[in-house]
Amino acid sequence: MTKTLLAAAAALALMTGGAFAQTTSSSTTSTVSTTAAPVPVTGVVSASSSQQTIDGNGVETDKTQTYSNGTTITPSGDVSSTRKTTESTTTH
Repeated sequence: MTKTLLAAAAALALMTGGAFAQTTSSSTTSTVSTTAAPVPVTGVVSASSSQQTIDGNGVETDKTQTYSNGTTITPSGDVSSTRKTTESTTTH
């Protein structure tokens, strides 16, 4: 009787041990990294001048000049320059 009881206990231990041996676990880690793109460097210089004259005949002339220069350096190192000049003359 003792042998049967020990055999049953051993059989039960082997069956449950097999079930525990089949248990698996896994772990997954994901990392996402982002980097902001550098902002382009810009420099702009602007100036303007206005002049109003009246000649001897009473003719009024308005003259306006505007100058604008700009330089942009992109993150890749490209350089772009712009230059704009506007001149306006109005006679009354």
